[in-house]
Amino acid sequence: MFEKFEEEVKKRLQNAIGLDVDIPLSEPSEEFGDLSTTLCFELARRLRKNPKIIAEELAKKIKPENYIKEVKAVNGYINFYFSEKFAEDVIKTVKKLKGRYGSQEKKNIKVILEHTSANPDGPLHIGHGRNAIIGDSLARILKFSGYDVETQYYVNDMGRQLAVAVFGAKKFGINKDKKNDFAVAEAYVKANKFLEENPEYEKEIAKLMKEYEEGKKDVVKEFHTIADYCLKGIKETLKKINIFHDKFVFESEFVRNGLVYEVVERLKKTKYFEHNEVMQLNLKEFGIEKKLILTRSDGTFLYTTRDIAYHVWKSRNADVVIDIFGADHKLVAEQLKAALRILNEKVPDIIIYEFLTIEGMKMSTRKGRFISLDELIDESIKRAYEEVDKRRKDKDEKFKKSVAEKLGIGAIRFYIARVAPEKHMVFKFSEALDFEKHGLPFVQYAHARICRILEKIELSNDFSVESMDEYEKRLIKLVSKFPKIVNKAAEEKKPSLIANYLINLADAFHRFYMFDRVVGSEKEQFRANLLYSTKIVLANALNLLGIEPLEEM
Repeated sequence: MFEKFEEEVKKRLQNAIGLDVDIPLSEPSEEFGDLSTTLCFELARRLRKNPKIIAEELAKKIKPENYIKEVKAVNGYINFYFSEKFAEDVIKTVKKLKGRYGSQEKKNIKVILEHTSANPDGPLHIGHGRNAIIGDSLARILKFSGYDVETQYYVNDMGRQLAVAVFGAKKFGINKDKKNDFAVAEAYVKANKFLEENPEYEKEIAKLMKEYEEGKKDVVKEFHTIADYCLKGIKETLKKINIFHDKFVFESEFVRNGLVYEVVERLKKTKYFEHNEVMQLNLKEFGIEKKLILTRSDGTFLYTTRDIAYHVWKSRNADVVIDIFGADHKLVAEQLKAALRILNEKVPDIIIYEFLTIEGMKMSTRKGRFISLDELIDESIKRAYEEVDKRRKDKDEKFKKSVAEKLGIGAIRFYIARVAPEKHMVFKFSEALDFEKHGLPFVQYAHARICRILEKIELSNDFSVESMDEYEKRLIKLVSKFPKIVNKAAEEKKPSLIANYLINLADAFHRFYMFDRVVGSEKEQFRANLLYSTKIVLANALNLLGIEPLEEM
């Protein structure tokens, strides 16, 4: 909706100037209007005239009407203020579209978005959690923006890790009393310790990997059994945080169907291919010093080789390919993109996220100890319950536990989503569960409080208003900008834009609530409808981050 205000301002300026020029617009500080242009400074050079005079002359030509309430010339700038009619039309549009407000028409563009893709040798850790939340939030935003999105989890079932897990399961068994992924991790850790103490058994791991790649039936069954067993536990964890993949793709598929061999044969015919003891690609031309190894000395393929084949398959089945990779995959990502350029295949848009640490929780990978996503979820729910219990003594246990679970899980998603992927982040429970400032509870409380207010009022379709104060205007402006924010988040692939927009919208509501009465006021219907529109936008934005809006807390 805000774009319509921008379009009208541009059109009116074009008519006033009588010249075909680009109209630069920006959002100034609130006291200087809702939109501002520096156009007069650019025209000054062309017309050899003082920009202050040009601004004053143009401002007089633009009659305040429709979406423009006021036009002011200030020191060469022209500032525009939106009208009450604009506010009323924003509310009408939101009420009409409801859950579709902010969405876009179908684009007929197929996107394959790969995220999470953790090895099936243990539970998801907190880094995988950041990957999954970024990927799932982006998928939701893209779908809302009209893209046909398929989310995929790429299962590394041919790597050494799974071979060690299979070896460990055979030698030490699987503890059926533990959650599936934790049980596989236990076998994996035991096997690694055993191999450190008995290195002569490494040949058993190599044999397992070779036999699996060759398709030996009993070995294939062993690998699939452990991978599927572990994935069941991983899926349970993802379900807790409201994440579901459309497809799980096993890397062995691309060995079995011959695509890896096809890719290697194509690469052999290029100037970048080298064959010494192993097959490799020289990527210096792409600014990459480290050579990309395609095969081991025994002839088996490496993960990256199979990954190239996977990406060739994705490029043939999608218009756009997006990957979410951890910072430890930066080199692999560049090598992968170079190989795909050599093959003249689609190059994926790779989003790299930095590492995540948790304040007050330590991990030690050397001892097989890491912070699992399950532990983070449990701790967040526990702390959320303490807050809810403290604030809602009047409620029963069922209510407190339900709200705590939704707040605890939502707080993880929100806190991770609001930080741009390229930034290292420290997860702080004190901030994630902050009711007073910028945590998810601050946003959810805005939604719940609006629900309580609206219970007392029967909404009317007559909500015209003669004038607005600064708190009403701030809400209208933010509500009107939601479609623009969604579009920008989709284009730039940044879920953080949605999370930070939510903070601003919740803050605008809380300020409004502090100073403007709704029930029984002279503007009751306008303000009630404004809050109804705000509630819809809060809910739509929360849903884009995979968070359930709370109606009471």
